[in-house]
Amino acid sequence: MNKDPLEELFGTPDETPEPVPARERLAYEQADRVRTAQFPAERGAVGRAQSEAPSSRAQAAKPWIIVGVVAVLAIIGAIVVLNMARGQEAPAPTASTTTTPTTSQQTTPPTTPSTQPTEKPETEKPDDEVPSVEVGDTIVFPIGPWNATSQWPQRLGGASFEIPTQTDLRLSGELFNSFPAECEAMRTQWGATKLADGSFEVAKPATKCAAAPELYDEVWGLLDAWVKTIKVG
Repeated sequence: MNKDPLEELFGTPDETPEPVPARERLAYEQADRVRTAQFPAERGAVGRAQSEAPSSRAQAAKPWIIVGVVAVLAIIGAIVVLNMARGQEAPAPTASTTTTPTTSQQTTPPTTPSTQPTEKPETEKPDDEVPSVEVGDTIVFPIGPWNATSQWPQRLGGASFEIPTQTDLRLSGELFNSFPAECEAMRTQWGATKLADGSFEVAKPATKCAAAPELYDEVWGLLDAWVKTIKVG
């Protein structure tokens, strides 16, 4: 077992030190100062080594850190580009067409009440419909100005005529004068009209006598039968 130089020089505490010459003791003290002076330098070197070790590791790790950051940015950029490409390839949304459900029953349009003409009383006849009458016996009735002859119904009674124009013939007589005062104007409006084609038609009032509709229809029917018998020559 190696002993401490001090113990060899001065002995252990239990031992009684032997007197050391002054020259050896001075040499020992100088040696001890030299030895102790090396401790701070060693500690400083160790400290610097320890402090320089992390910095060297950091310097060595910098390239890997940069590579890692670049890789992360590249991944993020690739994801963004991929999403943009998918967005451009996505089909445009089509407009949704809404169909209205058709009901099984069709709505029938409202029917407007048809306006039917009110039926006229039996005594009233349309102006273009000749009343049906019993003509009975007739007599010859010449019409000199027209160079014509006719068969006059005796039910019309005695009558005379005048021809104010070449185409108009106006009658007068007992039956025509029997119209009441309310229809006095039509007493002279009956007769016959000569048409351009040589035929004849009844001349009659434009309106029916409301006070004597039966008489109006009787005179009209009898005159229509008479006009049909007019023959020229």
